[in-house]
Amino acid sequence: MNKRVIIGLVLAIIIALLFWSSALLQNEFWRIVDFFNLLVTKNELLAIGLFIISSALGALISPLTNIPLVPFAVAIWGPLLTTLLLLTGWLVGGIIAYLIGRIVGERIVPFLVYRKKFEVWSKQINERATFTTAFLLRLVLPAELGYAFGVVHYPLGAYCIVTVLSEIPYAIVSAYASEAVLLGNILQFLGFSGIVLMVVIVALGINHHQQKKVVR
Repeated sequence: MNKRVIIGLVLAIIIALLFWSSALLQNEFWRIVDFFNLLVTKNELLAIGLFIISSALGALISPLTNIPLVPFAVAIWGPLLTTLLLLTGWLVGGIIAYLIGRIVGERIVPFLVYRKKFEVWSKQINERATFTTAFLLRLVLPAELGYAFGVVHYPLGAYCIVTVLSEIPYAIVSAYASEAVLLGNILQFLGFSGIVLMVVIVALGINHHQQKKVVR
């Protein structure tokens, strides 16, 4: 997750700068929002369901993400509801990944996640399967980590709590940073971006310290 977050932050800053500096991009964005808004008005439950599904898929398949849809969701539903929808989708995807790992296990997981990464994740969870360390791993590693939690039979209830807690910062920042971009609030955007970076750095530091303790 650390590399993804850093790359994501850099891309987000570039996109924000382009958006703020281009009236054409802003006009096109709001034109697309108007189009989506008409569709949502006709069937809001379907739109919400599709957004949750897109969020869940991002937790199941590594290259997929619905983050590009977040600004449109914020423009239509606002940052609070968008945050809740993101959390719901990521939790659903995380639970599905967990169940796939637990039921099917290593027969199918290598087709969804690189085998070496999967083996490392499984080993880390097995060696340090406390709630705190599981939370830290979930916070700094990719969403597909859920497969490994399932394979090692980590308790489902604890896994759900860990997943929600670890995804809350990313969901809040994704929604409210998008709102900041749409409002042209540079300080708010940079503030939320800094929060994510700080959370990841702190979590990585604690996680590294825990690893050194295990080695000893």
